[in-house]
Amino acid sequence: MRSRLAIAALLMLPVIARANPVMIDGQSLIAFGVVAFWALVIESGIATLALVSSGLLIVPSFGTFVVANVLLFLFGFLPLTGRVSLWFLEPGVVLVDALLLKLLASAPFLQGGAFVGVTWRRALVASLLGNLASFFIGVLAGGAPWVVHEAGGLE
Repeated sequence: MRSRLAIAALLMLPVIARANPVMIDGQSLIAFGVVAFWALVIESGIATLALVSSGLLIVPSFGTFVVANVLLFLFGFLPLTGRVSLWFLEPGVVLVDALLLKLLASAPFLQGGAFVGVTWRRALVASLLGNLASFFIGVLAGGAPWVVHEAGGLE
């Protein structure tokens, strides 16, 4: 019972991410792209490393997880950001990401000779760690120079 409560609490950690869609300032689109790229690489890399001890092949798994994360972001996260509260959306993304990791790990082209299978717990932990790391990459990039702040003065 304690482990389930701990998992539920850990699922809520990505909620603190400020992942609302933002207006991109044309002058700093490159900065946004660099931060987004490294967040994607780190997230996919950590998920791959978390699952490699199950017997997955590193390079094919990493490439597949990158594609899966891009598709999840573009077709799952972005369309729902304005409609669903982040309190539900962020844990939902972690769960869907864990489901994708579990399903992709069952693909024969990702499995090495010593593949033993990926448990739901391992997929969930890999998803959670990857999403948290992705968030912290955004925090470390700090300041979010690509966000256009509207002037709210007495004009």
